[in-house]
Amino acid sequence: MIILKDIFGVRQQFKVLIAAFILLLFNSGLRFIFGLMLIPMDEELSWGRSVLSFGVTTFMVVGALALPFYGRLFDKFGHRTILIISVIVAVGSLILISGASKPWEFILLYGLLFAVGHAGFSTATISVMTTRWFPTKTGMANSVAISGNGVGQLLMVGLAASLIAEYGWRLSYQFLAIGTFLVLIPLIFLFVRTGQELSEVDKENDLDSRSVRSGKSFANTVLSGQFIYLFSMYAICGFQDFFVATHVTPFAIDNKMDPQLAGNMLALMGVAALGGVVLSGYLSDRFTPRLPAIFCFGLRVVLFVPLAFISNPWLIFILFLLYGFTFLITAPLTVVFTRRIFGLSDFGTLVGTLHMIHHITGGLGAFAGGIVFDAAGTYESVIIVMIGLSVAGLITVFLLKDNRVF
Repeated sequence: MIILKDIFGVRQQFKVLIAAFILLLFNSGLRFIFGLMLIPMDEELSWGRSVLSFGVTTFMVVGALALPFYGRLFDKFGHRTILIISVIVAVGSLILISGASKPWEFILLYGLLFAVGHAGFSTATISVMTTRWFPTKTGMANSVAISGNGVGQLLMVGLAASLIAEYGWRLSYQFLAIGTFLVLIPLIFLFVRTGQELSEVDKENDLDSRSVRSGKSFANTVLSGQFIYLFSMYAICGFQDFFVATHVTPFAIDNKMDPQLAGNMLALMGVAALGGVVLSGYLSDRFTPRLPAIFCFGLRVVLFVPLAFISNPWLIFILFLLYGFTFLITAPLTVVFTRRIFGLSDFGTLVGTLHMIHHITGGLGAFAGGIVFDAAGTYESVIIVMIGLSVAGLITVFLLKDNRVF
């Protein structure tokens, strides 16, 4: 009986990992395609990049605020129902967005409805599910799952570029929404099990939590110095990532890059991100999560300095491709840092809170890019700010502890 239980447990782990990978593939793809939609939407609707960027900011803030609540739901209840409802809401909102004709409609549908649905099957919630099934090798398991983000960025952004060229942005949203529904709903039914699946894992989690937290309340945890450092690191990372994701294609086109190459650049950055996320998982499990985080922000310092002063499209292409390598490095580290520093009590809520600040500041980064461009006609001042933020990110990493308790 024990042998059979082990076998079926391994099979279910494999199914969960596949489901996590594919869910994040679509989640990432649906998020990143807006960088391609921005210019055709602006040309048709004439709202200005700042209005469209504000929609992204609203999306990021609303989705971020939903993450701790999703984390609490995942702490208390099963995954399947939450995931199904989230996908349906996200898909329905995208279909409605394809018919938007007024700014308030776009902000309501994209910034509110799509944000709530999208957050339910995002990296924050999926990493909680993955961690529960992989109490050991947590970093690598989450890296494999989160690599779905990079693959989604490659496949869906590339697909969206082709669809937009052929059918326009409205029909492209409809096609992508329908395809998402047809793949994800059966996947969740077949591969995701409801409930706290592995009682052995739950027992281990409880022991880890008691040994690390020793009676600390949730409020004391989030007010601690270590959580503030971690919070700050993800705030910086989010601001940078979503400024780049939203504005890299327009930035490249503004600097005379071929529009087709610029449209595919974000997809190619997703390929580079795969290498970064796998390296991050290996280094965090083998050594310390601080090591890949230091590499991430150190490389960003090196990349943003020349980006502030050059206009050569090929150099811009190379530098942003290298930036893509850092896109997902910190993603699997969220659960590793949280578990090693704080244990697993309130684990989902803590992880959701960190992803919340990453998304809120991400929305601010996207909005700041639109505001600065509309005012100055260039992104130069924002990129200069990115240099300072990268240095600040390095400092926060060095202040973090690494209490390995498993």
